[in-house]
Amino acid sequence: MGNPTDKLFENRYFLTPAECNPQGRMPITLLINRLIEVATLHANAIGIGYGTLVGRHETWVLSRVAVEMSRYPAVNDHYTIRTWISSINRLFSERDFEILDTQGTPIGYARTVWAVLNTDTRQGADISHMEWVADLIPADKVCPVDKPSRPRPVTGYAAHPYRFTYCDIDVNRHVNSSRYIELLLNQWSLSFHDEFRLTRFEIAYMREAHYNEEVEVRLQHLDNGVVRAELAHGDAPLCRALLSFSAR
Repeated sequence: MGNPTDKLFENRYFLTPAECNPQGRMPITLLINRLIEVATLHANAIGIGYGTLVGRHETWVLSRVAVEMSRYPAVNDHYTIRTWISSINRLFSERDFEILDTQGTPIGYARTVWAVLNTDTRQGADISHMEWVADLIPADKVCPVDKPSRPRPVTGYAAHPYRFTYCDIDVNRHVNSSRYIELLLNQWSLSFHDEFRLTRFEIAYMREAHYNEEVEVRLQHLDNGVVRAELAHGDAPLCRALLSFSAR
C-alpha cells in the first residue's frame, strides 16, 4: 500500500481463480469495485473518508466512470491500482486511476466523478469545506484517456425486463452499483464474451434502485462494436452506459 501522505496512492492485488470471469480474466465489475476500494483507502488516508463524513451524515458516491483497458489481468496475476485526485469543486471531485501489470506496465486507465450524498436527505452535499484537497492534485500526472462522455438516452432500443431481488441489494438497502453492470453484460451470450472483450466502458449512475423494482434493460447497437445502454424504472433512468467491444 502506498504512503498515505503521497499525492499518488496505490494498492497491489492478486487475482484469484474465484475472481475471474469465464475467460480467465478480471471482470469489469471486480475492476470497478477495486477502483472504489482504492479511492476509499486514499480518502481515508488523507482525512476525507468515511470516518470524517459520517459525523456530517454524508458519504461519497460514485457518479460517473470511464474505464479503458488494453488488456485485463489474468488468473494468478499480481496487479496494482494507482490513483490520484485530478479536480475538486463545490459539488464534485474527479479522481483518475491507472492499472499496472506485474511488471509495473500500465494496461488500463480510469476516470471517475464523485459526489457527496447527504444520507438523511439523499441529496447532494456542498463539499466546499474540502477545497484544501486541491493541494494534493499532482501537477505532472495526466490520465491519457477521455473523460466519461455526456450520458445520452437510448433510442430505437430492444428492451429486456428484470426485477431486482435479494442478492441485488447491498448494505445501504439499495441495488449495488456492480449489479447494474452485471445486468448489462448478461444481455450477451457466453459465446459472444468468448469472442469479444470490453475495451472501453462508461457508466453514469442517475438514480438509486431498490428491492422488487422492475426495470428494463435497453440496448441500442451503434457502429464498430459500440452499444449504448440504459436501465430504466418506468420513465426514470437508473443509469446510462456506453460499451465498446473488440475481438479478443
